[in-house]
Amino acid sequence: MSDYLMVASIDFGTAYSGYAFSLTTDFKRDPLLIHSNQNWNAGNAQLMSLKTPTCILLDKDREIKSFGYEAESEYSQLAEEGTDKQEDYYFFYRFKMILYDNEKLKHQILNDVTGKTLAASEVFAKFIKALKGHLLTQFIDRGKAIEPHEIRWVLTVPTIWTDASKQFMRECAHQAGIDDNKLVIALEPEAASIFCLFQENSRASNERSLLNRTGQKYMIIDLGGGTADITIHERLPEGVDCEYPSLKELHHAIGDDCGGTQVDNAFMEVLREILGQKLVKLMKKKQPSTYLELLREFETVKRREIKQKNYIRIPFVTINELIEELGQDDIDNKIKMSKYKNQIKRNREKFCIDAELMKSFFGPTTDRIVSLVKETSKIKAIRDVSLFVLVGGFSECKHVIRALKEALPNKTFIIPDDPGLSVLKGAVIFGHKSIIESRVMMNSYGTKVFEPFDPDVHEMSRRKRAGGRFICPKIFDFIVKKNESVPVGTTIKREYLTDEPQQCYMDLTMYKSDSEYTEYTDEEGCYRVCKATIDIPNPSDEQRTVEVEYFFGDTEIRMTAVETDSGESCNTVLKFI
Repeated sequence: MSDYLMVASIDFGTAYSGYAFSLTTDFKRDPLLIHSNQNWNAGNAQLMSLKTPTCILLDKDREIKSFGYEAESEYSQLAEEGTDKQEDYYFFYRFKMILYDNEKLKHQILNDVTGKTLAASEVFAKFIKALKGHLLTQFIDRGKAIEPHEIRWVLTVPTIWTDASKQFMRECAHQAGIDDNKLVIALEPEAASIFCLFQENSRASNERSLLNRTGQKYMIIDLGGGTADITIHERLPEGVDCEYPSLKELHHAIGDDCGGTQVDNAFMEVLREILGQKLVKLMKKKQPSTYLELLREFETVKRREIKQKNYIRIPFVTINELIEELGQDDIDNKIKMSKYKNQIKRNREKFCIDAELMKSFFGPTTDRIVSLVKETSKIKAIRDVSLFVLVGGFSECKHVIRALKEALPNKTFIIPDDPGLSVLKGAVIFGHKSIIESRVMMNSYGTKVFEPFDPDVHEMSRRKRAGGRFICPKIFDFIVKKNESVPVGTTIKREYLTDEPQQCYMDLTMYKSDSEYTEYTDEEGCYRVCKATIDIPNPSDEQRTVEVEYFFGDTEIRMTAVETDSGESCNTVLKFI
């Protein structure tokens, strides 16, 4: 019997975030009976959204005031009241990408929109706490009662994130009041793949579904606000004792920081060139609600087909007020004086943007996504994969879909229902049932050891004298190799000896390498990735042996240790650098 009654997932996105949940009893009856908040109120437009912006408002005591759309609204109100009240608050907006390819998170600082700083861990923890609190309130409002220890939490992260970033998110969740033992880290494209598989499996005509065929190989392309994340799966048959299908990863995840927010940034850069940096900066400070509504308007427009004329509503009245305050030329003169005068026209309260300029907003980002997918398709082990599944909020942009289809005309593309929610809902299913059988290692992992020097094996320049003999230090001792397929839950054991009498702890350093052929820990592309401190129970003068068990194949790396003579477990602290 499971030790939880409900699984709740938190999809912490670059631009938008949300949560979903399902009871264990509901999952057994229907795995797709997943609840998500239906009532995020999208600001002044009074639109209903299934996700909310990734932003949070803290008061002067750094307590949570609000988050998401409500935080946008409250902070805008503070700014528009014309007082200095906003200086007493912290407003953080779209801050997730600070974790991308960042190995030094311990002392990472975040700047809010006015330049005030807080520790990144505090901001992330408070945002998770806000989502968690909102979910629990919604559950109670449904007339349900549940205790914290009865919930298994699932937190999503991009597959291409570092081990340090995953541990950072786990620690932030702990600060937010989520018990370590009740938290599962889910990889975003995997969660999406699981949801798509279950969704297809449930359809009445599932025998005609491509995804539902045993042995089917497919590429999941998760296009989010910050990253493009790719993984390749093969559908395996249901097991003898399992009613659910399972998945095998065929190649390690591949990705890049080419998400939808970069298209937003390209649009805003053109707007700054036309209106002037000073005016846009003043709009953000004095009329933040107008600025945010402009971004939302562009978010809607960028999902449509690009036409010869593309209309986007602009805050004409606000811009005129700011122009008057700054004593600048009117908006029409600004357009005429810009290099975009032949590509943008004003039509009352709308900009009319021609097709070429609109495409240029997407250009660099779309090119990187297409290049990423094409290069992945050429990998020998997965060259025969012809079915591509597009998920994530950015996959709803028709221009991106068209670009991929034109670049890869011999591939079949599938877009599931609600692609922007596939990660969120798939993470709930993953929390109930991990159907991933194996994963392919993205890197090699090992420890540093020394061996007796052998001139037939080791480079002469590496020969060192130690204790009356020659040794070769800094040898990379493989635990697992890059590109190795590792079944989930795989354990690898190593034995280590104490160095001195009465030794009460042992430090182990793990190294990560970009290559499957690494020989030494000081080679290029090989670096320290984590430090483990292992307590030695009942220290003595005798040399002690500790057996360390490394766990690979899951979404996170874990390790345990046992003192071999006594069989006593050792307290182990694993810290990624």
